[in-house]
Amino acid sequence: MQLQKQFPKHLSDRLPTRLNRRAALGAAALTIGLVLYGCGESKISQCNKVVTIANKTTALVVPKDIAGFVPLATNIDQIRTEIQAIAVQDSKLKDLQTQLLGVYGDASQALKGQVKATEAKDPNAMNKAKQDLEIAAGKESDIVDRLNALCSK
Repeated sequence: MQLQKQFPKHLSDRLPTRLNRRAALGAAALTIGLVLYGCGESKISQCNKVVTIANKTTALVVPKDIAGFVPLATNIDQIRTEIQAIAVQDSKLKDLQTQLLGVYGDASQALKGQVKATEAKDPNAMNKAKQDLEIAAGKESDIVDRLNALCSK
């Protein structure tokens, strides 16, 4: 028996096919990986979710009497919970989301504090709750401006 110096004819015919098949499988795997990676939510999509839920606060009606403050605080808490449930990957957007959660928490607590202070007829506590609510409103305005700027990029 003699040692062959080159690939056997039947193997050399199949070699290009195997290489092509492997290349095609590699390209397909890479393409699927890129498609699946691209299927994650974009920053714009996440921004839109946060903004859509945050915009619900504009539909809230400020009550004319103190009795309406508790339901208003409950509505703000519900909006806060909805915003908190949004999964955000972008670090800047996550930071703004966290700040917005804090503002809504502060506003809700201030409203509830206003009710308690009114029931207790404590003018100092009423002033404190009113100031806390004004501070929260000012912070919200700033956060909304930064959120709009980030989401417009």
